[in-house]
Amino acid sequence: MIPELNPKLIDEFRDKVNSKRGFVRHFFVNYKRSSSTEGKDVWSKICSCMDWLTVAVKGIEKPKLKKKMLLTSLEFTHFLVTIDMIIEAVNQLWLAIGQETKGKQPYINDRSIFQKREFNKDYTDEKYVKQIRSWFGVHAVNGNEVDLDGFDKGLRFFSSWSDPHDGQEFSLHLYSNNRKAHKEYGGTKKIKVDCLVKFAALRYETLRLLMEEIDKLYFKVIKELQRHPVHLDESLPELSQLRELYSQAQDRKLTSEYYEDHVLRYMSFLECDLSLFEEPERKVICSYLSELKPIIPVYKDIIQQVEFKEFEIFERLEMRSHIYADYSYEYAKILNYAEGTPQDIGNYGIDTISLDILIEEGLLPEYSTTLSGSSLSLLIHALDYDWNKTNRRVDLK
Repeated sequence: MIPELNPKLIDEFRDKVNSKRGFVRHFFVNYKRSSSTEGKDVWSKICSCMDWLTVAVKGIEKPKLKKKMLLTSLEFTHFLVTIDMIIEAVNQLWLAIGQETKGKQPYINDRSIFQKREFNKDYTDEKYVKQIRSWFGVHAVNGNEVDLDGFDKGLRFFSSWSDPHDGQEFSLHLYSNNRKAHKEYGGTKKIKVDCLVKFAALRYETLRLLMEEIDKLYFKVIKELQRHPVHLDESLPELSQLRELYSQAQDRKLTSEYYEDHVLRYMSFLECDLSLFEEPERKVICSYLSELKPIIPVYKDIIQQVEFKEFEIFERLEMRSHIYADYSYEYAKILNYAEGTPQDIGNYGIDTISLDILIEEGLLPEYSTTLSGSSLSLLIHALDYDWNKTNRRVDLK
């Protein structure tokens, strides 16, 4: 690790990216510059950049002098590749996020560190480091072709292994099979380790500015969504209202996961055929479904405000009674079946032992074995809610 490339910065950046309930992920996982364009998964690119930045800044070390000069030369090449990895990751993060924020990445054309001129052209610092990387190992034996004034065709240059000197400066000899080109542009090339570190650190630190760009984008998107009203036709049945709200929550991206599991569970309950239940249980279920109705306006407000808060009303869709606590293993096994995907149900089936135990204990009626997954889940949740109303657990908030 090198102090100028403090890993805490990429950790802070990752925290920023993952904050606000995954705003960056939601916004860029299917990114569209306009509604008419096909969505692209920019989020995967952002993740890749963060991962490689973490690897690079936590693993990079300055090359050390070794007894065998060749090993030091090879270590310097590895150092250069890691520097390049850092720069590319930072650049691609700016490219990925900046295409929406329109923020201008600093130091793109900067020449303040190296101020180099090669092949009769002024080089930006970044272009020069790419050239150094090529000379010092990456393309040492198959140098990139260069078009030069006064020559009929492109030329290639090749390099010797690098000489570490005191470990702070590395040099090599640049060759060309064209004698004229070798005379004009070949010879000794030098680079200082500290200059490379300074070059990388300057650009690595721009992640702080990029975090500010993320904040600006977040508040901009939130305001735009809040200005756009959420529609709800209260004359429709509860199931239709929920479907309408859930669809809008998905379209608004940022709200797509707000209480999603709870809402999907509630919709599955409303889809159940109540005639499958016998009168005592049907009465409890109808009362329970009535208690769930206030969730709808609360869910609408959450989508409209684009703000996730803890609302106790959603706890009505959770298991919270003393009886559940006493038989948590059995209930968990049954609900895992009842609320699983059709594929899960087909592969594993219901845990009949757990179901038999709850029936024998008088906690579920015998006809529970005939109920489908969502109907069984509704019955279990309704009974649990009814039990918890009369004998609330003291360990609950």
